[in-house]
Amino acid sequence: GQPRGGEPTTYAVRVGAEVFTLTVSGRALDIARGEPERADVEFSAEMATLRAVAFGREPIAKAEHDGTLSVTGDRALAGRFTTMFRVPVAAGTARRASPQP
Repeated sequence: GQPRGGEPTTYAVRVGAEVFTLTVSGRALDIARGEPERADVEFSAEMATLRAVAFGREPIAKAEHDGTLSVTGDRALAGRFTTMFRVPVAAGTARRASPQP
């Protein structure tokens, strides 16, 4: 999401002692290790919680309520985070259109 006249959106993501910067510009997503100069949203969580939130398996509000996720910054942009990632499909589990006779 780009909230302000086409400017990129910046997320700071803290996972344990690691910090990552996610920059979204249009449909492009750039991920870099390190602290951003400025972040529109900051998430802090362990990897399992972050993965569950990012893939839409756990709502942000529930993770915050449970104390497993901390979110600061623009709440609308925080909500968009959950729409940026697709759940990966494990190898060999792709559905087939129809069985072959």
